[in-house]
Formats: sequence, structure tokens, C-alpha cells
Amino acid sequence: MFNKKEDWSQAMRAFSIAINEFPRQPAPYIGLAEACAALKQYDKALDCYKRAARYSDGNMECIRRVADMQERQGQLRAAGQTYLAAGEILLKRKDLDGAIANWERAIRLEPNLLTAHKRLAMVFQRQKQPKAAVREYLAIARILDSKGDHEKALDMCQAALRLDPDNEDVVKAIALIQQGAAYFEQDAATVSEQAITEANLPDTAENELAQTVRQMATVFAAELERQDKPMTITEDPSDPLIAARRTADNELADEILRDEDDESYRPAAGQMSKLQRDVYIGQAIDFQARGQTDEAITSLEKAVGGGLDMPAGFFVLGLLYLDKGQRKKALQVLRPAAQDKRYREAIRLALQRQA
Repeated sequence: MFNKKEDWSQAMRAFSIAINEFPRQPAPYIGLAEACAALKQYDKALDCYKRAARYSDGNMECIRRVADMQERQGQLRAAGQTYLAAGEILLKRKDLDGAIANWERAIRLEPNLLTAHKRLAMVFQRQKQPKAAVREYLAIARILDSKGDHEKALDMCQAALRLDPDNEDVVKAIALIQQGAAYFEQDAATVSEQAITEANLPDTAENELAQTVRQMATVFAAELERQDKPMTITEDPSDPLIAARRTADNELADEILRDEDDESYRPAAGQMSKLQRDVYIGQAIDFQARGQTDEAITSLEKAVGGGLDMPAGFFVLGLLYLDKGQRKKALQVLRPAAQDKRYREAIRLALQRQA
């Protein structure tokens, strides 16, 4: 055990040699980080922990050390981003409680972390925890309202109200936002911190770490546990219709948690924001799980009308129309879905069975 400055200095030299020999192994970076921290070289320690996390293939202990060091240095926003990314890894591993804990830790450090609130809202909604989901929708509304996006803030309040129609906080929030009142207030310190954050360029190293960690995670793995099978699909696991529906469900789940700043997406003028569409997608999934086909159709129609242009969305909506005997409407949305070869055979079978 090292307990003297000389010992730690020797350790630094030894771990540096090990890094030269094994530059893509996490262990030498962890050792060097510990030595740097012991010598109060915290910036170097943090850099080493980041490299260890990058080469550890999603090892949670490495990621935890990064976040812990960021907190110790007062980099709360960066630590929040790291906990957000850690939550996605745990979600992939089907540790939903762990994912939720990391997302909640993220927003305790960075209350305006919109993505973390969004993930929590969707997960709580799927878990049939309406009060917790409402709390997150209101948090999203607060963030949007503070940025002047009053219309989007109202949309989030309306989403919360659909989950809990008698919630007095939601009703009050809607009324005050409609009146133009400042329902969501921030103290001066929070406003000042937000202004500084928005004025500065993002920390490239922090973004690189978060991006690296997120690439390890496939999103919304918890959706695999859903039991919302449409009535037109049999229980035969080899049925192409079931396989296609599962593919579509997974793609819609991926869309919900796709980052809002994804470079691959550019909204057209007049379309809904991605956040607004995600609310309707999430509600459509929830209504299907409860067997409320009409409500599921309405929600998915709004998402599609708001700019959701995905074969998976058209495919699921088409099957819902078939469930209700609305063949003409089904044909209209299944045509664009058939442009994706993964759904063609399933569409043929669905129409055949409804003939």
C-alpha cells in the first residue's frame, strides 16, 4: 500500500510505463489515476479515469470513478452527463432500477438535464407509475418554460394531465402558463449558472466520454418485457408478423430515446419538436399495453402528423387500423411501410388474414 509521496511518485512512473506497453487496457490508467489523485493532481486523475472508462467496454466502476472525480472538482454538469450515459448502459443490461438511480443522480447534479427527465418520464409511464411520470413531465415543462418555449411546456403539462387528470399541480400549471404567468420560477443563482452554461462552448472531452459510453448502449431494452401484442398477431414465435412487429416496437423505442441533438435529424418547418412526438409515441405504446386501441391510434396519428416518418410507425399504425377493421386507412399507411423490406411479408400476411 502506498502511503508516502515518494511511493506515489514511483507508482506514477510504473503505471506510465505500463500504459506505454498496454495503451488500450483500463487497469494502468486506473492505477495512474489513483496515484495522481493521491498527489492531488486531480485534472490528470480525471483524464486517466476517462481513458480507463473509454477502454473498459462500459465497466460501471470506471464510469463511477469519472463521475465521482467530476463531482469532487465541481464539474456538476459534466458529472450529470456521465451519470446519464451510465444509466443507458444499465438499461441495456436490463438493470432498470440502476438506470433510474443514475438518471435521478444526474438530475440532482444538473436539474436542467432535459434528456434525463425525458427518459425517466417514459420509463415511469411504462412502469405504470403515473405520479412519478407526471413529476418528470412537469420538470420538462419547467425547463421549456424557462427557455420561453411556452407552447411546448403546455404540451408536456397536457401529457401529464392525461396520466393524472385530477392532479392539481398540473391544472394550476396549465392555467398559469396560458395566462402568461411565470409558474416555474428559478432562483437567481440557478438563472446565473444557466446563463454561464449556455454562453460557454461544451467541454469536448466530456462530450467525447458521454458519446463513447452511449455508443455501447442500445436504448430502451426494458421494452422487451412488454406484453402489448396486437389482437391480429398469433402467439407463434416463428410467425413473420410477430417478428416484424417486434422489430417495429424496438425501432419506436429507439426513437423515443434517440438524443435530441442527433445530427441525422433535421425537423421541417411546422412540425412538432422531437420531444412532443416522443410523448405521443410513448403514450401509444402505453395505450396498446392496456388494450386501448382507439387511444393508441389517436396518439400514433398525432406523432405521424407531427413528423414521425418511420416505416416502423406506419407499420404499427396500419396494424392498429386493421384491428379496428379500418382497412382503407390501413392500406394508406402500410404502403410507405412496405418500402422497408423487413415489413413486406408481414404486411402481406396481415392483409391476407383480414381479408
